[in-house]
Amino acid sequence: MRELLITAFNDAVGDLKSDLGLMPLPRWHEFVFRFMYSRAVARRDRDVKHFFECSGIDLVLHRNESEIAFVEFKFYAHRPRYHPLLAIPMKMKGGPSPQNRQEFQDCIETLRGRSAPPDVLKLVALFYADPANTTKKKYDTDYGVSSGIEDQLRLRQLVSLGPFPSPDAEGICNARLYEVGI
Repeated sequence: MRELLITAFNDAVGDLKSDLGLMPLPRWHEFVFRFMYSRAVARRDRDVKHFFECSGIDLVLHRNESEIAFVEFKFYAHRPRYHPLLAIPMKMKGGPSPQNRQEFQDCIETLRGRSAPPDVLKLVALFYADPANTTKKKYDTDYGVSSGIEDQLRLRQLVSLGPFPSPDAEGICNARLYEVGI
């Protein structure tokens, strides 16, 4: 099942890249990313059963009754908040912070501590985007190649896609699929 989920991740990010021209990055969030991934899995294998928000796990996948995967999704992008009547940007929503980093770490520790047979795959699908030209803190500082996150959190990188520009050339995007070990 690992190979299926890696291929589906590549497919989902490819779909995301092609859809960014129509649906700009500020319109995306974690649930859209999860849908894209789930759809990519279904395209590859219609027999996989999908369970969303299953006992606090974003996505649980079952194939052939013996292959199971738990998948958590993290989607980080710098997004403005808008005034609802005037449609003008007010301030930024969230952004890179120790709180985001802690939530990412907590997600991994929760997966790691979840009781399951040893052959159950525990994955984290991460997508993040930073503005191309910014002097503010970037998500890449916390999750990028030089961040050391894989060693710090004992993650096995299965796929790394990016950096790639968003079609408007204002964002630099990255996507990674990690396996969480014991």
